[in-house]
Parts: sequence; structure tokens; C-alpha cells
Amino acid sequence: MLIYHYAWKIPDKTCHWIRPFETLPGMPTTDLHLVVDIAAWWITAVYESGDVLRPVLFDGRARLPSGVFDDSGTWTAGRDALTDGLRHPESYRPDPMTLLRHGGPVEAVAAILAHVAATADGRVGALTVITAHAWEPPARHRLENAAALARLPRPRVVSTAAAAAALTGADLTMVCVSGTAWPELTLVDARDGYRHLGTTAVRAPGVPAVDEALLRVAATRAGTDADPDNWQVSREVEQARAFLAVQPRASMLLPEPHGAVELNRADLAAATAVHLTCLADAAKQLLADTGTDPAQVGAVVLVGEDAGQVGTALTEAALTPAVTVRDSHALLRSAAGTRSPGRPSWRLWNRRRL
Repeated sequence: MLIYHYAWKIPDKTCHWIRPFETLPGMPTTDLHLVVDIAAWWITAVYESGDVLRPVLFDGRARLPSGVFDDSGTWTAGRDALTDGLRHPESYRPDPMTLLRHGGPVEAVAAILAHVAATADGRVGALTVITAHAWEPPARHRLENAAALARLPRPRVVSTAAAAAALTGADLTMVCVSGTAWPELTLVDARDGYRHLGTTAVRAPGVPAVDEALLRVAATRAGTDADPDNWQVSREVEQARAFLAVQPRASMLLPEPHGAVELNRADLAAATAVHLTCLADAAKQLLADTGTDPAQVGAVVLVGEDAGQVGTALTEAALTPAVTVRDSHALLRSAAGTRSPGRPSWRLWNRRRL
């Protein structure tokens, strides 16, 4: 394991290394390809050494909280950040990648990338970052700055939809990500570097997002007001949704003086169903907007832990999923092998650097 510690200070925008990089006995001598997915609530990662892909485990766990804690300009990542954030919630940033995309601090994402790289078993020679959406050049530039601040290679950016499309081998793939707010459809062209031809939200006008609707249900049962801006409550909703994917009921905590309330699978179904009535029309409009004949779509992929209800709606819209992805590590493995047409693999690129 890599042994170094770090602290991030905003005033001089530098990384202060307390202990330098150290290579331990038995560590791989070849550079690693690190693939990281920094989602709204969780980080997952794999590393590629030679032809072997392994998950990055954080204290034996397959995922890590994605938030960062800001202590007057010093950024902390990982479980320590969440622990500090529960004590001082005003200083916790649960979704630093979305913040970065919209102009937020590069130091926050740099702390995350450095933390993940420190956990991986070897020297990082190439970096791939999975993003929830396709990023425009200004946002990509900020991500590159974050990687540079973490002393990592310039990242290759792969969207969730592109990684999902690569699982099928089809030229044109319709990807549906169930999402926390509402489902989202993306048409991906593998022949053009997994380019997004178009994206549309499957959303009923004037209706609360799925996670907000669940929050309102929980607040009503507790006899309080719903606060969608409270990240602790939003995190409880997200965890409840993950439990409801595998069990019929889930508890979530609300701020004092309220205790735990119970959500059930029927609550999730009701919050999602109103949006799914728009799925067929949204898919038809996406195909029309991109000038795509439905017969050209070679595969459909559904991504999401609570994918069952969305999968039924896709089938009813004549878009039966060929692949359903509930494990984020499958997307990481796919992204590791995704190459843009005409571009060398990371191994060749790395040798040319040397």
C-alpha cells in the first residue's frame, strides 16, 4: 500500500506532503491504471496492473463516502471526513464532483483523488475518472487541475453512459440511469468515441424528484417539515433507497427531536411511477431529436441499484434492457477498457512518456 499523508490548503493552492511516496516490498513495479467513480454519495475504484483488474478496497470495504470536510481550507476525504462532517455538518461537502463541474474548488476533488491513489497498491501511471454526465471543456480543465494538484496523470474522462454502452458492443446504445432524482436516457454512439448523441430526463412536469418525494413521505410520517437542502437527511434517503432494492422496508433517521421513520417499497414505487409514465414519450423524442431510427439502436442498458421498476417501464416502451447493471464495479471495469477510436491505450501512452 502507498504510504503518504496530505493536507490541502486553499490560500496557496498547494499540496503539503508530510511524508513522501514510499515503495514497499512486494509492491508492483509497473505503473497502475487507476479508474475512479466519484458519485454523489460514494466512491468506487479499480486498478489495472498488466492485464489484471482489482478493486480498490477502503479498509476492506468496496466503497467510500465521497464527501469532503473543509476545515478552514484544509480538505479531508474518506471516512474521517464523514465523521467530522457529522459533528460539524456545515463544513461537509457531500458531492464535490458536482460542485467542481459547476466551478467549485479543485482542492476538494484533489483530496479525494489523492486519498484513492494512496489506497491503491502501486504507482499510478494512468487515471480514468467516471463522471455522471459528459463534461464540457471548462469542467474537464478543472478536473485536470485537481488531478495535477493530487500529483496524478491527466485524467481520461468517461461518462457513466459511455461505460455502460461499452458493455454491449453495439454501435448505438440507449442507456437508462435510474438516478436519485429521476431516470435519464442517453443515446451513445460507440463509433464516435462513445459520444453522447443526446440526453433527456424522464421527468413528469411539476412533480417532485424521486428522492425529494421520499423525503416528503418521511417528513409527513415524522410530523415535521422536509428540508431537501439538509445533506444528512438526503444521505439517509439515498441509503434507504439502496436497502429497498433488496428488502421490502428500510428505516431512515431524521434530525432531533425526531427519530427513525420507515419507508417501504411501495413508497419508492409511487415516487418513481409518476415519472415512468413519461418514459416512452421521452425515448421517442430522444430518437427523433437525434435523427435515429429505433431499428438502429443495437442495445439497451439499465443502470441503477433500484432498477426493477424502471426495467419494467423500459420493456413496456419496447426497450427491453439487454444488460442491467447494479454493481458500479462493472462500470469501472468497462471504463478501464474503453478506448476512443484512433487513440493509443494507456500503456502505449505511458511508455511514450517514459
